Amino acid sequence: MYWLLIWMMLFSTSDDPVPALPCLELSVNGNPLPENRLAFVVMPGDYVTLSVQEENTGWSASEGSPSSGSGGSFGWRAPRNHGVFYIDVSCGGTIEKYTVIVPVESCRWRTTTLNSYPIGSYGDGNNRDRMPDYFIELTSTSSGARISPHLTLGQFLCRVEGYYPQYMAFDLRLADKLEAILAAVQEVYPQASDIHNISGFRTPVYNASIGNETTESLHLYGQAADIWIESWPSNNLMDDIDRNKRVDVYDGEYLVEIVRRLEVEGKVITGGASAYRWIPTHGPFVHIDIRGSRAVWPTSRTLVSDPVI
Repeated sequence: MYWLLIWMMLFSTSDDPVPALPCLELSVNGNPLPENRLAFVVMPGDYVTLSVQEENTGWSASEGSPSSGSGGSFGWRAPRNHGVFYIDVSCGGTIEKYTVIVPVESCRWRTTTLNSYPIGSYGDGNNRDRMPDYFIELTSTSSGARISPHLTLGQFLCRVEGYYPQYMAFDLRLADKLEAILAAVQEVYPQASDIHNISGFRTPVYNASIGNETTESLHLYGQAADIWIESWPSNNLMDDIDRNKRVDVYDGEYLVEIVRRLEVEGKVITGGASAYRWIPTHGPFVHIDIRGSRAVWPTSRTLVSDPVI
């Protein structure tokens, strides 16, 4: 009995590793959010109408106007200042928190820095059409803003040590694809509970600093992520999702097979997907992107010595 109580104290807390799925179906200007989406973008000062099917609903916004309301729909005007804000929707004793991103439009950015944050130049720096549409300003607090049950904005942030605010380009459709991938993995490997992202958005400056010479990388636009999937508690390593008793590049290739099936079924945006093997700094991972067309490149299957688990 003593050990049972200890187990309950450790694993029955508010830090439950399995986040709840969205319990409401929110529409923004009449358009339902994608499944598992907990975030949306509103330009500074724009007015939106939010709605749910339930009439007995309460609304509360951290900023903007109006800041509160009731009923099945809610009109809200975004602040004119950019940042990350929140709207709570309450219904039947349940409160769902949505993240509202009010971004910095790229047309307002003319140099290689944004509020002293080093970004660099896209392409030759002259073609504005090749830039992201906007950048998201993140603080040490808002980096934890949830955009889907398993993902936060900060998980995709290009790390620049030392100060905030920091800025990132990010396409929320990438989060939709990653959540769909995790759900598909859980059908064959129920232990899967977390998406670990080792590289999301990269500024042109950071991309060049790691030796990547391409100016066309989807990472530069917040449309790519290098991930692995693992169970809880996290050990910062891809799980043996193909059940071959090893953690190796073949787990990544198995994940790519799942991605391709979802793409063929039309459940996610088609894009690049390729597995990467162990290297000295981390285990195998998979590149995922949403370029809109299928892309694949050779996989190195060289194994590290004795990675048997």
